[in-house]
Amino acid sequence: MSEVAKSHVERFSFVRHAILKITTGSSSFDYLLGGSLPTSCITDVFGAAGTGKTQFCFQNAVTTCQFLETHGEKGIKAVFVDCTGSFRPERIVEIAENRSINSKRVLESIYSISVRSASSQIQVNKRFEEDLTFSHCRLLIIDDITSNFVSDFSKENEIPARQRALSLYARDLAYIANRRGISVLLSNSIRSRGDFGEGETTGEVLSAYSLFRVYFSRVDRRRYAELIQPSLDGKKIDFEIGPSGIA
Repeated sequence: MSEVAKSHVERFSFVRHAILKITTGSSSFDYLLGGSLPTSCITDVFGAAGTGKTQFCFQNAVTTCQFLETHGEKGIKAVFVDCTGSFRPERIVEIAENRSINSKRVLESIYSISVRSASSQIQVNKRFEEDLTFSHCRLLIIDDITSNFVSDFSKENEIPARQRALSLYARDLAYIANRRGISVLLSNSIRSRGDFGEGETTGEVLSAYSLFRVYFSRVDRRRYAELIQPSLDGKKIDFEIGPSGIA
């Protein structure tokens, strides 16, 4: 081995993170995701409005905060990046109280950041990395990740720039998840692709950076979640949403 190559090896070090198994609060979703919401990676949940994506985000915020509270962790435990005005503290309280969890402690452990442009959304990553307020955070949620990008890059000739900006943003989220050993949970919508049917908004951009992708759907009053990536055995569950969240 050359001296140059050797010096590179000596400077390289692996970061070891404790693997935490934090339940999603639903045995069905735990089964779908291999036991818990994965850490050190991105999980992308996408589907039409009303299929339960944001409720899934709320529930994981509650269960993550409760788990870390019982293990003596202090401070902010979950960050909710709200891209569409979807954050509802009263729903957080309802889920927590119906699960016999201290709702006041949970709310104190969640930090909500409202973003209304792609540029401000991107800046949150830098803030998340540098602000010591978030040093103990183990869950980063971005609810409706593509909405600001679609709005800010709305012209047809801006689509390539939008896809590149979103790709770089998602890549940075993947780096954050890996470096910090945290769970990054994204929600996204679906849009018509004409003759090709419906698909995730902005196409396959997020699939390159997500370890898990789950498609949420609804038929009448029944809701379904299907594991799309990794594509193993076509896992699919049905679920209901009630006062305590997702059963």
